[in-house]
Amino acid sequence: MGNFEIFPIIFSERCTRNKRLSISTAPASQTPAAPAAVSTVVLSSLSFRSTVPEERKMRFDPRDPEEQMLSFSPWKRGRPETWGPHQIGRHSFREEFDAHTYANIDLDIETKRAAMKASPFVVSLVSLSGGKPLFMGSGTIVDCEEVYGAHLSTSTVLTSASLFITSTGSDALSNDIKVEVYLSDGTKLDGQVYACDFYYNLALIKIESDAMLQPASLRKLDDSISIHPCEIQNELGSKSFQLRPHSDLFPLCPGDEVVALGRYFEEPHEIMAAPGKFSLDSCEFDCKELFRANCKISKCGIGGPSINRNGEVIGINFYDRLCTPFLPINIVLKWLEHFNKYGRFCRRWLGMQMTNLYAARLHQLEKIIQKFPNISKGVLVEEVIEGSPAERAGILDGDVIIRCAGKDVGSFLEFCGRIWDKKKESVKLVVIRASGDRLKLKVKLDEASPDKFYRWPLPEECRVSVKRVRM
Repeated sequence: MGNFEIFPIIFSERCTRNKRLSISTAPASQTPAAPAAVSTVVLSSLSFRSTVPEERKMRFDPRDPEEQMLSFSPWKRGRPETWGPHQIGRHSFREEFDAHTYANIDLDIETKRAAMKASPFVVSLVSLSGGKPLFMGSGTIVDCEEVYGAHLSTSTVLTSASLFITSTGSDALSNDIKVEVYLSDGTKLDGQVYACDFYYNLALIKIESDAMLQPASLRKLDDSISIHPCEIQNELGSKSFQLRPHSDLFPLCPGDEVVALGRYFEEPHEIMAAPGKFSLDSCEFDCKELFRANCKISKCGIGGPSINRNGEVIGINFYDRLCTPFLPINIVLKWLEHFNKYGRFCRRWLGMQMTNLYAARLHQLEKIIQKFPNISKGVLVEEVIEGSPAERAGILDGDVIIRCAGKDVGSFLEFCGRIWDKKKESVKLVVIRASGDRLKLKVKLDEASPDKFYRWPLPEECRVSVKRVRM
């Protein structure tokens, strides 16, 4: 290689506004003190401003880093922005998913594909009482049957019972309620209330149409994850830290991507999507069977489906301020199966808050593994309600249920399904405690009475101030 000389750069002290910037270079053999040997190289004209124009001042961006990165999405819609003081409505039916939620404005291609696959079975619903709008929500077509000889089809729409909440907030269905159902193409159909349950906040609406409608593909969830340290996968590129047998269930782990969908109740009845991730954090609702996604929807998305990236329905959405709680489709199908079989709803009540064992705090897991090295799955009891069947059976906070009705319990959803299937009044459980105790308990199954129904509060509509609005 050739020899190279290093030329130090000398900046002129006379760099003033609207003057050219001079850069001097000197050979390494000479010192800056020898000005005669200095050659001046003039670069392009650079302008220095003593003040920064108002439109270029740095502004505070309220978004988190992930939301800021989404603004660079190649699928950006080019929505115009306006700066300055603005008042926007929050917790309103007229608030679309992506009206003021940065994370939902720019959707990636996988979210769009999933939403387009699910779009035909997502409907908009408007309930009316006395001819006046009562509630707006979304729903999912879960069944469609042809009516022979009548050239009609009858479809069933799954949605939220919030659709029928009156202004008084009672859990009674008004006699004059009517339901308008809007399909993906804007077609308006009259709906009839087929079933309504204010405990799980679910409802079924029947509609008739001239053509067959596309029902949703429902996929049960597998929420079982082993916490045993010996089951860590070391394969390159593995996304999960456990081995799973082949199953028709959809495995859902914390951090997996889900999409909340809804359809707007006004023309042109557009589909709305909110991508997010399955989270272990809990919401403020009473219903402990709810899962949680860290995406945001608006009130008109209540009752719409949560889907995976394959466009399969894995849950039913509800509304919270900071997240999207969803009832797993496993619970919904058990609810529907029991209603179709017995003509009524089964509302099992044990009086305890539960979660999967892997969701326990690290120090709890350490104690359990130390005392029971062969235990890798189960259901953690987080809280026992005073006077409940669980308390009477001797279950304590921190217990782990590992067997139910003579079979091992792998996950929270599996335990819930096992309880639903029990026709007897009691069930045998095996629980372990961090103290090292292994107990056999018998719990008497109770059914929730109206005074024990879950509460489903909705935040009141308000207006908030923001500095930027995307139109």
